[in-house]
Amino acid sequence: MKYLTTKTDLTSLNDKQREAVISESKRLLVLAGAGSGKTKTLLHKINYLIDDKLVNAENILAVTFTKNAANEMLDRMIVSADKTGYYETFIKTKGITFSERNKERQNYLNKFPWLSRLTIKTIHSLCYQIIKTDGVHVFDNKFKIVADKKGNNEFLANTAEESVSDIIEKVTINLSQNKQFLLKLKRYILDYFVDFIHDTKDNQEFRPEGKFFTSLKGDKVRSKSEQFIADWLYRNSIDYVYEPEVKVGKSTFHPDFFIQQANLYLEHISNKSYPSFWKEGKMKIAGNTCIKTFDDATHNSAIFNKVLDRVIKGRISNDLSSATVLHYDEEFSNFRKEITRFFREVNEVRNKIVNSEKPVEQIIEEAAKSEFERVRMFYQLAIPIIEAFNEYCVNKSYLDFDGLLTKSIQLLEDYPAIKERYQDKYKFILVDEFQDVNNLQVNLLNLLTKKETQLFCVGDDWQSIYGFRGSEIGYIVNFKQHFSDSELLTLKLNYRSTDSIVNASTEAIKKNKFQIPKDIKAVKRGGQKIKIFYEEQEGQSNAFIWETIEKHIQEGISPEEILVLYRRSAMASDLKQALKHSGHKIQFKTIHSAKGLEAKVVFILGLHSNKGGFPDPWLQDKIYQVIKPTNYDYLLEEERRLFYVALTRAQDYLYLISQKGAVSDFIRDIPSDFVFQDQSESKEASFKITLCSKCESTLKAHYKFCPECGANIQANSLPINSNVFNQIKTEVQEIPLKHKGYLEYHIYKARLENPRAYEPWSEKENELFDKYKDKFDVKRLCELFGRSEDVITARLKDEYI
Repeated sequence: MKYLTTKTDLTSLNDKQREAVISESKRLLVLAGAGSGKTKTLLHKINYLIDDKLVNAENILAVTFTKNAANEMLDRMIVSADKTGYYETFIKTKGITFSERNKERQNYLNKFPWLSRLTIKTIHSLCYQIIKTDGVHVFDNKFKIVADKKGNNEFLANTAEESVSDIIEKVTINLSQNKQFLLKLKRYILDYFVDFIHDTKDNQEFRPEGKFFTSLKGDKVRSKSEQFIADWLYRNSIDYVYEPEVKVGKSTFHPDFFIQQANLYLEHISNKSYPSFWKEGKMKIAGNTCIKTFDDATHNSAIFNKVLDRVIKGRISNDLSSATVLHYDEEFSNFRKEITRFFREVNEVRNKIVNSEKPVEQIIEEAAKSEFERVRMFYQLAIPIIEAFNEYCVNKSYLDFDGLLTKSIQLLEDYPAIKERYQDKYKFILVDEFQDVNNLQVNLLNLLTKKETQLFCVGDDWQSIYGFRGSEIGYIVNFKQHFSDSELLTLKLNYRSTDSIVNASTEAIKKNKFQIPKDIKAVKRGGQKIKIFYEEQEGQSNAFIWETIEKHIQEGISPEEILVLYRRSAMASDLKQALKHSGHKIQFKTIHSAKGLEAKVVFILGLHSNKGGFPDPWLQDKIYQVIKPTNYDYLLEEERRLFYVALTRAQDYLYLISQKGAVSDFIRDIPSDFVFQDQSESKEASFKITLCSKCESTLKAHYKFCPECGANIQANSLPINSNVFNQIKTEVQEIPLKHKGYLEYHIYKARLENPRAYEPWSEKENELFDKYKDKFDVKRLCELFGRSEDVITARLKDEYI
């Protein structure tokens, strides 16, 4: 293939990367598999535009979605410009603080003014700049950013003191001055966060065996209808005692309610109530007034309210119109955790409404039609809170992150002259991680581009894992439908991982239906196959991981190059505790937070089918389905993409942790050709070594050298009868342990996997080892002597002390 002569050095690029860089396409999607050098390609594109196409730096806009990614782009641009090599050394130096890195980055941007003229920003930072410059037409351009959490965002210097959750609670307190709103909110919290009535078996109305329903006053009562009575009394500021103890003569019993202001007892009758005639008779003897209400009447709330008005209010002489004022703090003082969870759900709904661009009126209408009281009740509370939140933010000149986008879109839509100015400025728009875009972001990109604009997008549909945040995978999968006259180019070479890892991950993700097929190939050949550990007893996997980490560290791999990944934090809590005192500092991350990272050694936890395993496609709450319906298959595909991201973080060694008898479907998706097969589990009478001792590649009988790593194949594996093997193993097991009884935690965990771990070698073991060390491979020797691989390997190399 003949290449154009360019000023930009493109020799480090492969054919497809080079084709993407020099492409003149007005709409180009570069589909880049994991580890295929997509950011490298994008940055070479910028250099090519400036050096070869003589594009002014101020006409280039490069957009990404996180501040770290934007800073990484800037750093790599500086490295390419700095011929001394100092800056590259500086950013790789350990121990540099965040502020020191920022300061040096700015120094180099000043040193190379053309880099400062480039616009390399997160999409929110771009919108921030737009609103600060021209937003006076649609908003107060002296606005402040209101974040979900205080601190830790890229606009820290201009962030409001109040967080989103602070404001949601503030407007809720204000709305709660309306007594009816306050009591409806409290009833929702009690029903769905305290009593979980939607989770109860058969939604039972009456439970004589216990008190499971919470009243607004805070009492626990036995039925929903008794709860209704208690709530009615509370709303009307009528004090009561639930199930008071009443003594008549020598008899003691408990009527349902005593209402002191009316000097009467109330007995509520349901078809599951105990007979009440005995109580009634005793009450008459004592001269007490006792009235009865019936469960059938509670099925119509309007009728039952009238019943209670007549039988109770009519007996109270005090004027109830000046009812006691209820206070938010008092009502929710015992339910802080529950109300905070409710606020999180309100904020989630608020974000989803904005990203869906669905009219609020339509959402209100659809929620009102729901057959579920919980959904209807939620939106009756949430919509007023969201509307009050929006009004508060406008009044205070606050914008949240979605607000930056919506106001920028509004500005460009309503003011064509401003839109044209930005379109003329940004003639070349490059978008990284395009698979993560949502509706608002695509709308903004469309407003910034015109027919002549070059739109260069890089992404991987297989790594689209932020659907829960509103990203829409359809924009990358159906790129040609959304962007007319567009082209698609695929980067197929993976430079990060070994071929076993690349092939396994590719085969696993192919199970998804909604994707763009790609045939990814690994540049790195050979290497260890994927190892799967099936835990049989609790704690075994922790011991396996600990010993494997120790082995790799002894081989010279730094702890910083070892990554432990998990779907949810609970999966790693036991392992973190087990490794707490190991002395190694081992990178524990959720898979979502590890996206973009890589490590020589990667463990993926929780790949089992039991509760809390992976995949874990939590179906969205019915509340969110009002805004955007989802289904199990759609969520499972995102889980599989998450698994793909986890697999492709590994460069050389990949370990999957599962459970015996409860294997994750994701493990079943990996062809056995790419998985290390433990020969100790073979049921054959005899065996031969079939893997290279160095790189564990499959070997054939006639090989003298490993075809992958070139290692010399030692003919030290003679077929051994299984009876002989079992006899040797029994001899070792009969040797008594010197260290037993109470063991330190790490020793106990290690022995779950290797029964004689941390045990001095006896004379008998030494004798057996010397006799048979040349007749078995490392795996078999580990099984025979109950020792870890690193110990056996060290003894074979005469390194054991």
